[in-house]
Amino acid sequence: QMSGSGRMDCSQGLVRITLLAMLLATLAACAGAPGQVDVPTPVATPRALALPSVLAGMRLFVTDLATGDVAELGAHSYHVAESVHGLGLSNDQRTLYVSDIAGGQLLAFPLTAAGLGTPHRVKVGIQPVHMAQTRDGRAIYVTNFGAASVSVVDATSWRVMTTIAVPASPHGIALAPDGRYLYVACVNGGAIAIIDTTTQLLAGQIALPPGAHPYGVALSRDGRYLYVPDNFAGRLFTIDTATRQLIGETPIGQAAALIIRSSDGNTLYVTNGRSGTVSVLDLRADPAHPRPQATVRVGLFPHGLTLTPDGRYLVVANNLGDSLSVIATASDQVVATIAGERYPNDVIAVP
Repeated sequence: QMSGSGRMDCSQGLVRITLLAMLLATLAACAGAPGQVDVPTPVATPRALALPSVLAGMRLFVTDLATGDVAELGAHSYHVAESVHGLGLSNDQRTLYVSDIAGGQLLAFPLTAAGLGTPHRVKVGIQPVHMAQTRDGRAIYVTNFGAASVSVVDATSWRVMTTIAVPASPHGIALAPDGRYLYVACVNGGAIAIIDTTTQLLAGQIALPPGAHPYGVALSRDGRYLYVPDNFAGRLFTIDTATRQLIGETPIGQAAALIIRSSDGNTLYVTNGRSGTVSVLDLRADPAHPRPQATVRVGLFPHGLTLTPDGRYLVVANNLGDSLSVIATASDQVVATIAGERYPNDVIAVP
């Protein structure tokens, strides 16, 4: 339903996916078969999002699910597809990966001093959302939310090498520090899929408690522990990767979504959609048992998040808040709010 201000009253943890399905249905009706969607060379659009002074000198990009734009804060907005979802960065930091969720494509944009170059494009599965690159840089794994699969893309030929079946609705994806395994959060499958990057095969699954909706994934610095937000019940699961067993739960906010760990391994950050907050959890005392440290109020339905290269700021995309929030990690306080476009979804900082 709609509130008096015209915004949606979000009453369930998977509201983003519901909205996404509605948007995709509209796009399909207007654009024809998904396989026929063409992605133009990026064209700068008139509106540019601001880069606040606290982020001066940094490069940040944000996707907009409703407009199909990718914006570089303080520079340009590029219209690249009918709808875009997730962002990733190549190992050499020279290529920006974007999931074209309407066209079923992975886009790979060369990063130049002037902005985005002409992309490589590769058809993957239905509703691609997030991606991860192997340590050797040869392959990019893309989660296909609508196809219950993960596409493996050759980063040289820009062709799909293979497609791996996983439980329903794969979303977040993370690579283990040693590069051997990829962990995929399967929202409606209630499980974590484990992919062996050496064989490009499904190596196993970790079942979660009945009713769980695993949404994002992050690993401890040493790879021993896997952290998984439950989008349904407002809790963070901790899994021992050696035994592949669930070893703990920590309360966080409602409709928990994506998660990121600080580079020093000391802190986890989780966006909580329905709560409109970010949970900050301390790992220093015991990485097996994350300790709630702070809850930071941001905008309406936060989703994607990124840490700046120096670790001083966390930037959060507020889906239904038309904004991005900038949190100082030293104080766990919002220090800036950036006006977005229509549906800011994912954000990434480029070193």
